[in-house]
Amino acid sequence: MLAAPLSEEFISPHCSWQSAAVKERSDVPWLMLTDKKGMWCEFFCLLCQRVHKKLLPEAMANQYFSSRGWVLTTSRDWELHMLKNPMSTYSHIIKLPNWNKFPNVEVLPPFYVEFIHKFVLSDSPTTCPDYKVMVIYDTGRLGLWKPGEEEWTAVTSPSAEVDDVIYYKGCFVAVDSEERILRCDVDGPTPFEAQVVFEMPQRPQEFEQGSRRYPSRCDFCSSQVYLVRSTTGSLLFVKQWDRQRPTQTSRFRIFEIDLDTQTCTEVQSLENTSLFLGYNSSFSLEADEDHLIKPNCIYFTDFGV
Repeated sequence: MLAAPLSEEFISPHCSWQSAAVKERSDVPWLMLTDKKGMWCEFFCLLCQRVHKKLLPEAMANQYFSSRGWVLTTSRDWELHMLKNPMSTYSHIIKLPNWNKFPNVEVLPPFYVEFIHKFVLSDSPTTCPDYKVMVIYDTGRLGLWKPGEEEWTAVTSPSAEVDDVIYYKGCFVAVDSEERILRCDVDGPTPFEAQVVFEMPQRPQEFEQGSRRYPSRCDFCSSQVYLVRSTTGSLLFVKQWDRQRPTQTSRFRIFEIDLDTQTCTEVQSLENTSLFLGYNSSFSLEADEDHLIKPNCIYFTDFGV
């Protein structure tokens, strides 16, 4: 994901610069631009519409991911570290077990830079010492780590490949390549097992009625699926289609999933909220045009540009 010279990631640290024109809001996302050849990181702030540069030698890495204000880095010697809020004066660093502490992983080939695909924290380590770390690694497998453990633990599932994972209502919830929703209760009786709890309908008839239809397969191809917790606490399934020609275009469809009633409903409007989608972190925010967050919009990172 970050093989290009510049990497783009959404992070959400507290703003270190005040804007005279707008009131401070700590949950406005930042865009992290990292020069992999150097030790400097650039951060674009929506709040003040400025790019801020900071020397971060500890952030020299092949990959960057974010969750709950923390950034996970995989260094060039394949060490894994978590950095608390890179824009703060003092960055707290937590070392995690290296890639060779993952179960059933063969030796990485040279210059392999996509070993980790997703990083999710159950809680912030600064507020909850009993936090857990879940990652999607290697060929789409789930790995779990708890503080004090020396190795990663594989989370078994019926899925050949997991595409996305979030922490939702006390459990890790994932979606696989077959668009099945899985749930892993790391505090339950089977903490290292993810079970299928919902399956997305395959082009159900009710979703094809009216003017809104699935994009034509000859024009668009499905590129990514996301799970997002809405601002009201519901679980959202987002599917993205991309078209490269004649112009690069992306389309999205959003469904609200109720795991209790085993139903899903297409979302026709986000109303006064917006979604931020990325390979490393996805979330929803209340719209606030004072902070340049427009309502009923989807902001997403595009690595094809």
